[in-house]
Amino acid sequence: MQNVTKLEGWSSPVVASVTRTIFTEDGSVQFRPDGCWDFAILKSACGTLVLRTGLTTKAVTHQAAAGDEILSIAFKASSYMPLMPGEEMRDQGVVLPGLGGDRFWLGTDVLEIPSFDNVDGFVAKLLRNSIVGDNRLVASIVSGHPMAMSERTLQRHFLKTTGVTYKTFTQIERAQKAMTLLQQGRPAADVAFALGYADQPHMIRSLKAIMGQTPGQVTPG
Repeated sequence: MQNVTKLEGWSSPVVASVTRTIFTEDGSVQFRPDGCWDFAILKSACGTLVLRTGLTTKAVTHQAAAGDEILSIAFKASSYMPLMPGEEMRDQGVVLPGLGGDRFWLGTDVLEIPSFDNVDGFVAKLLRNSIVGDNRLVASIVSGHPMAMSERTLQRHFLKTTGVTYKTFTQIERAQKAMTLLQQGRPAADVAFALGYADQPHMIRSLKAIMGQTPGQVTPG
């Protein structure tokens, strides 16, 4: 079992969501692709780790023990870190070196490990120190209102910032929407048709590859 809390009432130009998960018993959690990259702070009996993950293209399973806690700061696809470009971080996770106590190294910067209550200050420092920026071209593409640019420029910016092609990104988005509709109890055949899959088997293959589940394994909630 897990207690999940989402940060409400705070908006950021670069952050999509902030989630804290506390495990009440031993088990596993599956992190599915969501078109974001993350800072994840993992607290366990062994100590605290700060993990920088890139945008993922397949589901990842994490084993946890009772009492473990994960703080996930999910950054929008259009945001980027020059130190760790999206194209180098795709499907990768890097443990950032700790400095003792509640601090860690990020390149040559020393930062305090954020908590659920001070995420806004942590993100503000990332922006103030130009550790994280926002690619306006990519933001315009993701919003559905792309700025004028050549196809080559679009693809180059998108791949460098996110680590995936625009086609792959839209496949992840569509798989997310399919999972949401299936969890709402919509029939698989209707979902496949509504989202433009070639047929139901096409959707099944896509969800299995990206989300790690078939429609039959999705439990309506």
